[in-house]
Amino acid sequence: MRVGITGAAPHKDMHAMLSEWAALFGPGPSHGRLMRFVLEADDPPTLEVECDLCESWGFVDDLTAEFRLDPEAAWQPAEGFESRPVTSQDVVFSMDRLRMYRLSHASLLDSVESVEPASEDVVRFNLRYPDPDLPIKLASPYAVILAPDSLDGVDVRTSGAPGAGPWLYERGRTGQVTLNAWDGHATGTKVESIVFHPASNPQLVTRLLSQGRVDLAQVSESEWPQLEAEGFSSEVVHRSGRGVLFGLNSARPPFDDRDVRRAAFLALSPHDALRETFGIGSVSTGLPLADGTWGIPQAEVDGVLGDPARAQPALDAAVLQESITVIVANFGETHVEHGRLLAEQLEDAGFDVTVEVLSRAAYLRRVWEERDFDAFVGPMPPTDTPNAFLLGLVHSDGAFNVTGGTTALDALIDQQASELDDAARAELAREIQREMLSEALFLMAAGAAERWAFSDRVTGFVPHMPMGAGDLWTRTGVADKGAG
Repeated sequence: MRVGITGAAPHKDMHAMLSEWAALFGPGPSHGRLMRFVLEADDPPTLEVECDLCESWGFVDDLTAEFRLDPEAAWQPAEGFESRPVTSQDVVFSMDRLRMYRLSHASLLDSVESVEPASEDVVRFNLRYPDPDLPIKLASPYAVILAPDSLDGVDVRTSGAPGAGPWLYERGRTGQVTLNAWDGHATGTKVESIVFHPASNPQLVTRLLSQGRVDLAQVSESEWPQLEAEGFSSEVVHRSGRGVLFGLNSARPPFDDRDVRRAAFLALSPHDALRETFGIGSVSTGLPLADGTWGIPQAEVDGVLGDPARAQPALDAAVLQESITVIVANFGETHVEHGRLLAEQLEDAGFDVTVEVLSRAAYLRRVWEERDFDAFVGPMPPTDTPNAFLLGLVHSDGAFNVTGGTTALDALIDQQASELDDAARAELAREIQREMLSEALFLMAAGAAERWAFSDRVTGFVPHMPMGAGDLWTRTGVADKGAG
């Protein structure tokens, strides 16, 4: 299978990696983690996980989780390193390497006090506080497990390290990356190899696809109609925890009045703005969903939006005297147009609106550092896990809370943050989302989405890349392995 891509990974150490490129197209898919994401085309997407290198796992109590390793999990052979089973000592070494050296994704293990081998095939995580997100964090494409005896005298950044995943990673001098199926992996893959063909820009990638030189590639919405006319198929990948927020500052007038905030939501038709700008995406509370039971019906989200007539009584009662300023982040023409459309919808409903378009740096400073705004439209900090979103953005004391909060929301968030029963936590998550909609502090006005187009050679493409993980490559196949 041939995949068109742009960009490159800066190095090969996944623990120290900041580039999602490496998780999808680089060394990431060659590595194993304790957990992996379930490959289902969920709508909306979820972060449901299952065992990868483990055979089973569970919380022993509120502060202890144990993982029993899969007896078939093994290391890929490498020069000077023979294949052997994955052990609990390997997991301890890897988690300690991530934590103790404070590598890029050490925060995944902030709740972990220590990791220890309970036996040769059981590893125990001792926690500082209950962390129901732990299995999701351990599925992160950056929480990879490494073999300590394979790293003697090795610089992982330049030479890489053997993995315990389904792919053998190879990078050529031109930047081309090849993932070759490893026959020692228990699960296996659908193709013998995946070749990632680099191109200098997205337009060239699309040209390679149109010319039949690659089978699969991410394409823009403006390019898709022509490709569809040429007979290509596509899937839209919705990216959980990423997108454009519409937020209101409840710390100052007029949005310190909940009725006025609700009126602002009713004035919005974000689906219309999406169709006219990004073309694809979603409208939601923004909460990353641990599994399908967390979702609330789309009708509940849409029920607080798109009804300017219902907004009018609140605006009349507020007798707005001053204009509001809507800050729009300039992350490109499409982002600016999307913000302008939302501002126009507010104006059409009766708000006196001034639009201020800010550069990326100015937006980050004004909104996320100084909290100096009435309303804003712009990207959010990435929040890959439920608690990163709820404790970081929604809770009143959250590091990234810029819109304000409520005592009721804080109590619900605190309760779910330590709830280890899946059903009880899902119920709390639904209640939190309904409370968020009722308080009208912010919403995800344009959830991030990507269109991936492919030829009729491609089979089994699952549009699911949680946290940028490349697990989907094991399920993607080609109808004719001998072609190309």
